[in-house]
Amino acid sequence: MKKALLLLLTILLLVSCSEPIRQDRLLMGTNCSISVFAKSDEERIQECFDILSSIEKRISAKLSESEISKINKAAGKESVRVSEETFKLIKRSVELHKLTKGAFNPLIGKITALWNIGSGDEKVPEKAEIEFLVTHAREGEIVLDEANQTVYLTDEYTSLDLGAIGKGYASDVLSAFLEKEGVSKALINLGGNVYAVGKKSKKANWKIGLRNPDGNGLFTTVEIEDGAVVTSGAYERYFIQDGVKYHHIMDPDTGYPVNLDLTSVSIICEDATLADALSTAVFVLGKEEGIKLLTELGVNAVLLTRDKEIIKL
Repeated sequence: MKKALLLLLTILLLVSCSEPIRQDRLLMGTNCSISVFAKSDEERIQECFDILSSIEKRISAKLSESEISKINKAAGKESVRVSEETFKLIKRSVELHKLTKGAFNPLIGKITALWNIGSGDEKVPEKAEIEFLVTHAREGEIVLDEANQTVYLTDEYTSLDLGAIGKGYASDVLSAFLEKEGVSKALINLGGNVYAVGKKSKKANWKIGLRNPDGNGLFTTVEIEDGAVVTSGAYERYFIQDGVKYHHIMDPDTGYPVNLDLTSVSIICEDATLADALSTAVFVLGKEEGIKLLTELGVNAVLLTRDKEIIKL
């Protein structure tokens, strides 16, 4: 179930007062870039990458020694004590599951692993196997013990996958760090999850260009100040089997890729973790229900439909 895609956003850096000091690293399964605009802030960039590396080691389901992997290995057997940061993120994932009416489901890890899209060895799984895992993902529970800071998955046939909120969470952590360090202007881009710290200039906000899913330029731009733009699409991670295209955004109710009426979903808000979850959830819910959820929450967004209609909320 995921999501924030490389090259989906183009940052329009129209900065008159200074040129960005930028560094890139491959972390969290994507290209991550950090830009600051004052020479005195340059050393903060490496600290940001150190923080990112630490987050990845804690929450990546693909790393065997991560806290998430340890929880998954103990599913249906025993609870696992985790760090305060990881406990809070898992607790947030439970809250977001409820907020999105199940469209964001952190327990579909075995389903995403079954499809394994992006590995190069993808194939359509057996229908019975998908249905089996969907039932368990729907009925399984995440039991949180706040006093002992432990996490327990009640069903051995479920596993946690926080990929749909991991980069948003990391953006929130990094932006808070930079602001605490006195950095007044910075850009964080984690594979399509963009967080802007401060304003572009005293008189202007940052402009973020949203690319057409067909790769043909931009279809619109949005402006942000001290906030995130998280975009999801279903056209960069996919495979084709027997003439049918299968993308990576999974519907928790079916275990299959979402049958899309949207081709791009961009969420704009200060809370990047929320934006990350919503960008997937709206894809799953579709245009009508997605708009309804975003309106209820009062969250700004830009949606692009299959028919090229641009909807701004």
